[in-house]
Amino acid sequence: MYRRMRKALIREIAPDTVLDWIEAEEYVMSQYQSMRFRNWQKVILEHCQWDGIKRAVKRRLRQRCPSAPEDELDWKAGQLWPTMASSIEPAEIEVETFLARQPDLDSIARRSATALRRRDAALRHIEQRRSRRAKEAAQSQKIAATRSMNGKGEGPLVEPTPLEELPIAADRNHQNDHG
Repeated sequence: MYRRMRKALIREIAPDTVLDWIEAEEYVMSQYQSMRFRNWQKVILEHCQWDGIKRAVKRRLRQRCPSAPEDELDWKAGQLWPTMASSIEPAEIEVETFLARQPDLDSIARRSATALRRRDAALRHIEQRRSRRAKEAAQSQKIAATRSMNGKGEGPLVEPTPLEELPIAADRNHQNDHG
């Protein structure tokens, strides 16, 4: 997956400088990490379903026996979960699984958000460089076209300015009391 994403991005942006290559690698790595983190969340929720079932059974037992000690509720939940699990809504089991693994899921969510921020920053840098290069190319073409219009290729075409508008001419007119 990583290699296919990298190949497609490089084909798309055609990096030609070291910075372009670094940003391309950063983009692909960050996107890949984000995808892995999402997969980790899914795996944790699937593999830790037992924790959710046990918590849901224990919660129901606690409702029946509010004064029972935690150790006893844990033991009863371990014994009764096969018979009670079928009466528990799947959404309740999912919620309890999430709550049981919340610190792990939160950590993964933070890592994923960081990876996405890094990916987005790399993409912004790539786009900024491409835009800057396009502007520089347009400017170079404009300068080349201006030089060819002059005929000598010496510099940009400059429109003649009437002498009266030049600051030097205005100062001379003022000094000579012409104005």
